[in-house]
Amino acid sequence: MNTTVNVMILLRRVTMAVLIVVVAVLSPPVHATGVAMVTDLQGRAIASIGGRTRDLTILAELEATAQVQLDSDATLVALYLDAGDEYVFKGPSTIEFKPGAPEVRSGAKPERRSLSLGRGGKDVRIKVVGVTQAAMVMRSIHADARIRPLTLNKTRTLERSPEFRWKGLGSGQKYRFELDDETGRAVFESVVEVPSLRLPADVHIKEGVPYTWKVSAHLPDGTKYSSSGEFAVAGADLRSRAEFLRPPVSAAVSTRIAYAAWLDGVELKDEARKYWRGAAAERPNDARLKELAAQ
Repeated sequence: MNTTVNVMILLRRVTMAVLIVVVAVLSPPVHATGVAMVTDLQGRAIASIGGRTRDLTILAELEATAQVQLDSDATLVALYLDAGDEYVFKGPSTIEFKPGAPEVRSGAKPERRSLSLGRGGKDVRIKVVGVTQAAMVMRSIHADARIRPLTLNKTRTLERSPEFRWKGLGSGQKYRFELDDETGRAVFESVVEVPSLRLPADVHIKEGVPYTWKVSAHLPDGTKYSSSGEFAVAGADLRSRAEFLRPPVSAAVSTRIAYAAWLDGVELKDEARKYWRGAAAERPNDARLKELAAQ
């Protein structure tokens, strides 16, 4: 009897051990919570956490307990996402990004300043770019498509009469353009000879509802190419908020980066791209900005 009980206990232990191994293998790795985001970087900075190291770029997320090593000629600006405080670090230095505030292990004490968006940045929620899935569900466009949207795709817009631009097929090509409302009804159609179109002032589109625009072209051999994009016009509240938070042209790069990240977080991606391109021109060696500017 005791032998049977012992065997059953052993089998249970073996089963539990197997289940623990299976769960460990199948469970996705836990991602440390990001406490800050890099909003400007000149020079080299290396982050390390959990035995892994990486070169930092602008818009990089800094997890809790991440250690950052700044080269002697480097300057890094980090925005704490919850508090809305910016810290400016000068190298050489070593910083640990703790929840709430950073701790300088070696080097100069950082300059601390409040995010200067609008009349008070602390009530502005900035999200790390690329982390959240857009709320608007869009159809994907292959990067090698012969015709593809360059603007007004997977985005909201602040413009009431926006301009549509797409990758064209060459000079002399005609394109058929169609704009459909949320019910699929065509609200505007036109044929143009350039790969862009701005809606006439008498075409009124509603705020906050999705629209689909389609563009197609026929080649002389009968081949047809087409593509489409989806967008929505931002509501009055969002447009007012965007205008209120908009930094002046003379604002620091870090402030303009924070504003662009806010725009991206509220799906004003075309508007954000203007700032990515401006910042990329000022920080031409930053790989992340270059990627966002080229999208």
